Amino acid sequence: MRKFAARILILVSVLGLSACGNADQSDVPVTEIDTQESRPEQKEAPLPSDNGNNHTEVTSEMTTIQVIINGQEFEAELNDNEAARQFTEMLPIQLDMEDLHDNEKYFYFSDDFDTADEELKKIHAGDLLIYDSKCLVLFYESFETTYQYTPLGKISDTSGLKEALGTGTAAISFQPTENTLDTAQTSTNDISFNFETKTVTLNSGYEMPIYGIGTYSLLNEECVNSVTTALENGVRLIDTAHMYHNEESVGEAVRNSGIPREEIFVITKLYPDQFANAEAAIDEALEKLDIEYIDLMLLHHPGSNDVDAYHAMEAAVSEGKIRSIGLSNWYIEELEEFLPQVTITPALVQNEIHPYYQENKVIPYIQSLGIVVQGWYPLGGRGHTAELLGNEVISEIAASHGKSSAQVILRWNLQKGVVVIPGSSNPDHIKENMELFDFELTSEEMDLINALDRNEKHDWY
Repeated sequence: MRKFAARILILVSVLGLSACGNADQSDVPVTEIDTQESRPEQKEAPLPSDNGNNHTEVTSEMTTIQVIINGQEFEAELNDNEAARQFTEMLPIQLDMEDLHDNEKYFYFSDDFDTADEELKKIHAGDLLIYDSKCLVLFYESFETTYQYTPLGKISDTSGLKEALGTGTAAISFQPTENTLDTAQTSTNDISFNFETKTVTLNSGYEMPIYGIGTYSLLNEECVNSVTTALENGVRLIDTAHMYHNEESVGEAVRNSGIPREEIFVITKLYPDQFANAEAAIDEALEKLDIEYIDLMLLHHPGSNDVDAYHAMEAAVSEGKIRSIGLSNWYIEELEEFLPQVTITPALVQNEIHPYYQENKVIPYIQSLGIVVQGWYPLGGRGHTAELLGNEVISEIAASHGKSSAQVILRWNLQKGVVVIPGSSNPDHIKENMELFDFELTSEEMDLINALDRNEKHDWY
C-alpha cells in the first residue's frame, strides 16, 4: 500500500544575499543600481517536485492569485508560461522576501524555474518576475533596465503596495483564488476515490484506505479486541489520538495482527495541550504506538502554538518519523489563516460530518485544495446515533438496498468523497460497517439524504 513520494520542504524564512545573484558576479544587480556591499551567504528553498505537496496544475488560461502583505490584499494576474504554472502549483505559500535597492523584494529557491528570459527594458511597480531561474522578485518601483527576466505576472492595482511592503524583510503570502481553482486542469495529486482498491492517494504520495475504524472511547483490552476484529475483517485504516488514551492498545493490535506493517495505515493526533512541546509529543506517540512510524499525524484542534506544532510535524516528516500530516476540526476561516503559515500542505482534514451536519461548503473548499476530507461521528455521535439511524428517509433507502441505515450513511459519505472511520466495539457492527462496496446510492437517494441537513453539530468546536 505504501507509495513512495519525495517530500520537499519549502523553507519559508530565508536570510538573503541580494540582487538575486551571487556576490562574485560582476553583473549581479537586478536593477540598474550597482552596489558593492558585502552580502551574507544566500540560503535557498527548493521548488516542489511532481510528487510533493503541490496544489493545482493550471491550464493555458490567465489565472489570478491573491497576494497578502501585512493584512493588505492585492490581486495578481499570472502569465501563460511554464514558470507561472510551476509557481501556481506551490500555492498557498508564505515567503519572507528580502529588500534590495529600496525598489524590490526577492526570495531564492534552490531549484530552477523553467524560464524564458527576455529583456523587458522597463520594470513596472507590481511586476512579479523570475531572475536567473531561481529568484522570485516583486518590484514596487518603476525604472528602466537592461537585465533579463522571465515575466511571472503582475499586481495590476499597486495602490498602497510600497507602503504595505515597508522596509526590510516582508512576509508575503501568495494564495490561490477561485479563478485559480476554476482554471485548474486537474489536481496534481488526484484525491478522487478508487472504489476498486478502496483507497485514495494523498497529496503526500501515500495511499490511504477510504474506510476504517475509529477508536474514541475504546480502552485497553476492549480497544485491542476491536482493532483486532477490524483488521481480521479487512480493515486497514485505524484512527487514534493522544487524548483517546489508547495509542498503546492500538499499537499492540497492529503488532500482533500478523499483517505486514506497510499494509496498515495508522492515524494519531496531537492535542492542544501538547503543542508547546510538540517535538517531544511526537516522540511520545511513536513510543506508545511502537509501530516504526506514524502514517498520518493530525493537530486535533486549533489552539495556542498550533503553527509551531505543525512545523514540528513537518520536521518529523523530513526525519521519517511521520509520513503524512494534517488537521482535525479546521474549517474555512481557520484554514485561510493557517495555510499561509505552513510549508507542507495538509494531506487530510478530519471534521465532524454526518447527514445532520453536512459541511456542504467546507468539504468542496478543502477538496479544491487537493486535501482529502475525513469524517468523524459519521453516524451522528454518542447520544445521537439512534435518532439518525432511525430516520425515516434513511431507513427507507436502506430497505430498498437490503442494507442497514448505518451502511447507507457510510456509503453516502464515500460517494461525497469523505473517508469514514465509524467506531464500535461490537464485532457484528464492525463487520457490517465495512460492507459498503456491493451497492451504490442513486443520485435521487443522495439528494434525499442531502436534504436532511440541520447544521446540527454535536462536538464542542
